[in-house]
Amino acid sequence: MSAPAFNIVSVRENKLLGRRELVVEALHREASTPTRQSVREWVAQQLGVDVVNVLVRKIKTEFGVGRSIAEVHVYSDSKLARAVEPLYVLARNLGEEGKKLVEEAKKRRSARREKRRKRKK
Repeated sequence: MSAPAFNIVSVRENKLLGRRELVVEALHREASTPTRQSVREWVAQQLGVDVVNVLVRKIKTEFGVGRSIAEVHVYSDSKLARAVEPLYVLARNLGEEGKKLVEEAKKRRSARREKRRKRKK
């Protein structure tokens, strides 16, 4: 098994949201699809930013080719990333911390629903 070889295909600057939007190609002939964490670490190393500011939106693998295309957002600030990115993207990229964010959101949602039910009575 060989390690995947990464290549940045395109970079787009999104000044309104304070991020760079990258398309990263991963060649992995005799290996499985690279993990989000490995893509995040590679992009952070290449751009000289903190891994916390790098979020992988999606990884699409072509069947039988051994090539994957990843959409990656690189933020200037991690607080900005948490405000802009959807909750499911944060959960997929941040591991245990992301799971805690999802649980907190569920609790807030259920509290709002309960409050609405009480108002209707």
